[in-house]
Amino acid sequence: MKNPIICKTCGSENPFYNLTCINCKAYLRERIFNIDLWNIISLLIESPKAAFRTIIFSEHKNFIFFLLVFICGKFFVFSILFSKLLLNKETLGGNFLIKYFYLLLIITCIIFFFALLYTNLLKFLDYSTRLKDNFSILVYSLIPYVFGIIILFPIELIIFGENLFSNNPSPFVIKEFFANTLLIFEIMLFLWSIFLSIMAFYAQTNNRNNSIALGLLFNITIFCSIYLYSNFIF
Repeated sequence: MKNPIICKTCGSENPFYNLTCINCKAYLRERIFNIDLWNIISLLIESPKAAFRTIIFSEHKNFIFFLLVFICGKFFVFSILFSKLLLNKETLGGNFLIKYFYLLLIITCIIFFFALLYTNLLKFLDYSTRLKDNFSILVYSLIPYVFGIIILFPIELIIFGENLFSNNPSPFVIKEFFANTLLIFEIMLFLWSIFLSIMAFYAQTNNRNNSIALGLLFNITIFCSIYLYSNFIF
């Protein structure tokens, strides 16, 4: 096992997420019942690896559905922008609520697939991880998009209104300074999410190269899926 925790009482190797020793039942670490969302957000800024370790150690992976709802809200905005600005679709017909739930299902399946893939890959490489832990840390790695939908998107709507989703005229023509400033913030959230995805994988293995590759692949898959969704669903 490449990521063990050694029991101080009997010296046995245990999976690092274990609470008690598999041999002598001695406690290996402090018990964590639930995820404290505000504490995790703070740790994701100050010490991402510690944040993801806390999520892994938590017995109840709470707030997962809550986060997915908001994350997919931001991704749905991206899908509209892709449809209007990149694919030049003039009208977006249909029930937006149903389309949002389609996207929520797609993103949830992608995260689950990566968690399953990662769990089996690490098992092959002699690391011990759990599917529920890997799914949870991937969801939490996307938390920057929660800030995007709760904070940035309302500001963008206030400043640009309907023109936010228009090329005629573009937000960069209407209010260039605000458009560029908000774009910088969007890019920062995007880069922060990529970094968190890499750190989520790194928290499990301490393997830098594999974590970078998997983190980048995870984010590329997410955005390619949103683009394809934008092309076919609207």
